[in-house]
Amino acid sequence: MTAPEKFLDIRKYPNRRYYDATHSRHLTLEEIRSLISQGFDIRVTDSKSGADITAQVLAQIILELDTPKIDSFPVALLLRMIRSNDLAVRDFVENYFNQAFKAFSEYQSQMEERMRQMQQVSGVFPPFEAWSQAAMAPFGMPFGMKPAAAPAQEAAAPVEKPEDLRNTVAELQKQLAAMQAELKKGTPKRRGK
Repeated sequence: MTAPEKFLDIRKYPNRRYYDATHSRHLTLEEIRSLISQGFDIRVTDSKSGADITAQVLAQIILELDTPKIDSFPVALLLRMIRSNDLAVRDFVENYFNQAFKAFSEYQSQMEERMRQMQQVSGVFPPFEAWSQAAMAPFGMPFGMKPAAAPAQEAAAPVEKPEDLRNTVAELQKQLAAMQAELKKGTPKRRGK
């Protein structure tokens, strides 16, 4: 879908009904939540006054349908938000919370992409099970297995030489250091006062 198709203009009527003016249909709050989860952006306006009430509707969705997310906010922060004036709260959310959450989301996406890339080149490296077995062998017990005389289940490709394992670990350390350096470059800096 293109960007315009991922945007919904919704009107809220006094009877608590929602109307998607983009696609000419009535929606429930649950349906709006589902559409947001699918990647749609929304704007909700009050049908009588024309006021933008998007933030209130999103808060209502969180309060009524995603209550576990409220537990993510420390009580002290919520108390401060209630006690603070609107301008201070808006400044905090725009300057710090949004940036921190955006940075976290980008970091998470980058890590997921790196993991997918690592899985694609897994043929180059021995599987994790082989590394863990090699690391735990000096202690007399393979990693993740109970001590038993029974034959091991079909094991992943064994590491033939300790030198191969050392080279593989060294290569992974280089890649990890490079990824950490990239992530540090992309992390937004906090504004000074």
